[in-house]
Amino acid sequence: MKTVEEHLELPRAIQMSGHNFIMAIVLTSRTLSSEGRRLLRHSGLTEVQFNVLMLLKYQFKKGATQVELSKRILVNRANVTGLVDRLERDGLVERVRQKNDRRANTVSITGKGLKKLAAAEPGYFDGIRKVAQSISEPQRQETIEVLLSVCELIEKERNTAVSGGAASDKKGRT
Repeated sequence: MKTVEEHLELPRAIQMSGHNFIMAIVLTSRTLSSEGRRLLRHSGLTEVQFNVLMLLKYQFKKGATQVELSKRILVNRANVTGLVDRLERDGLVERVRQKNDRRANTVSITGKGLKKLAAAEPGYFDGIRKVAQSISEPQRQETIEVLLSVCELIEKERNTAVSGGAASDKKGRT
């Protein structure tokens, strides 16, 4: 198996194991994203469009607000507006104003969106199966736990920094 340095064609070894670990995660993310684009190329969908349609089909069957979508597709709200605009323009989703909040829209997948997604899913899921089958179930579960623990540690550090910064700010003003 190649090292991170070999994958990135680095002239020297990464000295800090923690940095090597993070670089491996980033490299894997980049590789998976590239493969996702390749698997979806024939469908005419981008990864993020595919993810929105997947969310609307499988998670939010009655529709979701753009804020709900933005929390789950890892882009900011401004990007979601443009994304939903393009999906709506292409007839893949529809937006309906919420009766109780005129500022919010419920986004739902259309029949055309379901057909487009159905055409994309087999190739995408086949690609996932090919990658996943080479790794045992216990290894997949362990990897999930490790990756989620990284996310939780970073979130905890971020929250500590934010609350710590706010506390020192208040002290400085009194």
